[in-house]
Amino acid sequence: MGSKTEVDRMTRRFEEDGLTIESRPRVTGDGYYESVILDPEGNRIELVGE
Repeated sequence: MGSKTEVDRMTRRFEEDGLTIESRPRVTGDGYYESVILDPEGNRIELVGE
């Protein structure tokens, strides 16, 4: 688990690398800060911070 800043940074980097951002960084219902990226095969990658 990383920081909000790290989630934002990694989301931008993945987007710059051409990956699909399924869900932009946000606070979830359970209080986590996360974004969801799709890898080239369509697998979901969750980036989570506190």
